[in-house]
Amino acid sequence: MPAEGLPLFDSHCHIQFDDFAADRDQVIQRSKDAGLHYLVVVGTDLESSKQALQLAKQYPDYIFATVGNHPYDADKSMDGFQELIEQNPEYIVAVGETGLDYFKNKLDPEIQKQSFRKHCLLAKKFDLPIIIHNRESVDCYPDTKAILLETQVTKAIFHCYSGDLQTAEDIWQNGWKTSFALNITYPKNNYLYEIARACPPHLNLVETDSPYLSPQSKRGQRNEPSYLNG
Repeated sequence: MPAEGLPLFDSHCHIQFDDFAADRDQVIQRSKDAGLHYLVVVGTDLESSKQALQLAKQYPDYIFATVGNHPYDADKSMDGFQELIEQNPEYIVAVGETGLDYFKNKLDPEIQKQSFRKHCLLAKKFDLPIIIHNRESVDCYPDTKAILLETQVTKAIFHCYSGDLQTAEDIWQNGWKTSFALNITYPKNNYLYEIARACPPHLNLVETDSPYLSPQSKRGQRNEPSYLNG
């Protein structure tokens, strides 16, 4: 279904993080008031995945959860993720945030690739989308693509897309999605805004990546889902 035919929702946020401990319920209410129909709260390790699931159970039909280890935690065990998916199919809608990061991540790329491959196989097993952190995309994308093709994953979301148009077009040609965050509002990122405009509507998602990447009008502040429609 084309994206413009779908209700507005934040496809990637981390409101389970401690950044929202003082006013989490108010943040969720503000997102509702801003017209967002759903929030996808994304796990970055087992504990944060469980916290995301708890929020999904607290706000059924509004919040949905994902489970996975961030590339920075690629050396952590994946024990427990399959059980969470099996026991909570109505609340868990994707695997991730996983992927590759050759920019800031101190973990060996081979460790990252091994973890990403395991996440892909888990997503394939349960026919779930996989949410991909891919930084820097010029360096990471060939390895990311190779593992997706190897594991035959067809439902992939490249979250907070920051690559070039050529890479984005290759992603779209494979039927995978790109998700754009509010950093497209930064003056230096005009090229990302243009890539987002070029994205086929049915492969285009939006996100906040809260608490990170506040829009230009609120730089330096904590980001939150309501800013997606602010």
